[in-house]
Amino acid sequence: MSNDLAIFACLPLCDFKETPKDQSKSELFDCPKCKQKMWLSEKKKGLILFFSGIGKEILLSCYHCIKKYAQDNREDFLSAKKVEI
Repeated sequence: MSNDLAIFACLPLCDFKETPKDQSKSELFDCPKCKQKMWLSEKKKGLILFFSGIGKEILLSCYHCIKKYAQDNREDFLSAKKVEI
C-alpha cells in the first residue's frame, strides 16, 4: 500500500436496509469488489472526487470487502493512518 491510496468503506445494504441516518444523503451503488449493493454518501462521493483529482489511488468497497482486504493485507493496514471525515 502506498501513501497515495485512499480507502472508502461503505455500509452494505445486507446489514443496513435503510439509508444510514448518521451520514449525509446516501444512494445505493454496487460494490466494485463483490457487486452487492452498498450505501455511498454524498460526503464520501465528494471526497472520492477530491482525492482522485489530486492523484490518489482509490479503494472503494463495502465494509465486508474492506475487512477481507485488510485481513489479506494485514501488514499494510498495521501502518495505515485513519483520518476521520
